[in-house]
Amino acid sequence: MTLKIGNNLNNFQAFKGNAPVGLSSLNAAYIRNMGMSAPQNATVQQAPVQYTPAVQTAQAPQMQYAPQAAPISQPSSAISKPMPAYMPGVGAVPSGYFMPGDNNHGSEDKIIKKTPWTGARIMADKVAKDIFVYAPKGMQGSKNSNFYEYLSLGIVPYIVGSAMLVATSLAAGKFFNPNDAKASGMMGKNVAMGVILYAAMKWAANKVMNKGTQLITGVDMDMPYKKVINELPENGREKVVTEFHKVFESVDFPRWDLINKQGEENGNRYEYYDKIAKDKLGCEEPLNAPDQVVQPLIKQALTKAMAARSIASFLWAAVGVAVAAQKPFAEEFLNFSKGSGILNTLKHLPKNFADVLVKSTKQLWKGSSAKSGIVGKGLIIAAGAATVLGLLNVKRGYKIDKKQSETKIDYKKDYVEN
Repeated sequence: MTLKIGNNLNNFQAFKGNAPVGLSSLNAAYIRNMGMSAPQNATVQQAPVQYTPAVQTAQAPQMQYAPQAAPISQPSSAISKPMPAYMPGVGAVPSGYFMPGDNNHGSEDKIIKKTPWTGARIMADKVAKDIFVYAPKGMQGSKNSNFYEYLSLGIVPYIVGSAMLVATSLAAGKFFNPNDAKASGMMGKNVAMGVILYAAMKWAANKVMNKGTQLITGVDMDMPYKKVINELPENGREKVVTEFHKVFESVDFPRWDLINKQGEENGNRYEYYDKIAKDKLGCEEPLNAPDQVVQPLIKQALTKAMAARSIASFLWAAVGVAVAAQKPFAEEFLNFSKGSGILNTLKHLPKNFADVLVKSTKQLWKGSSAKSGIVGKGLIIAAGAATVLGLLNVKRGYKIDKKQSETKIDYKKDYVEN
């Protein structure tokens, strides 16, 4: 038959009459759970063979009258004592054991300290890896090649193509007569300076936009961090490599986690947002949720700044090419160095370059004719205007409403429920 708790509890009422009552095991467990005590003359009996599974499931874990069972030895955790595994070319290693690469890079992504040489070191690292690491990996079809490496390789054709362009202009001079050879050499010098000033002016425009954005918004678009990557095993060995990225290189996915982690290390998770709110947004009191308030503003500023930076940087790069195409660079630059030796050339190179740059810029502004003067002035003005207007646009809308919203109810209006 099926046991019912209600009927068994009725039997418990017989304790008042001091009559010996047989309690089932389930009733005894229930009584203990309810904080009751059974009479001394009550005996605990085993439950009948047939009883409902629901009662057994609910009450069985509370049967404290059962004798203690011998402790069951649990197997050792795989974390404390991992099972051995076999890796080709390496041998038996514990399961889940990380085999470090040749260099100790650390195990987590981290914002690195920014110094005047940080950018140069990162660029040198990228160029070296492009030539000696990323390109060979890609041509070998490595499974560890990624999209970052593919984009980084874009600098290689720029360097190779520029070198070939300059070499072509200079190498062809020996096939010309003296006058044509001189003209070819001057043209080659203009091309070489055009390549250099293109890259220099584009880099300078990017820095101006990034620095201006930081002064306006407090957002450092050049904030670098080191990304640690555990590559898939190749040739029987895992390898740890590093990449250098920027925290705000993606508008959609900035590395908020690294900013929060840096704040936690300084004792305030929202340190970065609190500083922006105080210094750039004019908040005298700390915000209740600074990350939720400041993060959308940062994304808005990044979108505007990146668009303005792209336009301004290419306009300034065009200015650099136009300046390098002027006669002073072809006729005067490095001409002083003939027969003066390498040391003397290096000593006077900065001053010579500055003088020629000023003369070439003035010539671009004036132009050799009325039309060329209009084109030169228009190019320089457009580049400057793109920079200034871009920064003003970044500033526009970069603010928060400091006034608390007030809810107003017009009690004169009737309330109608449909």
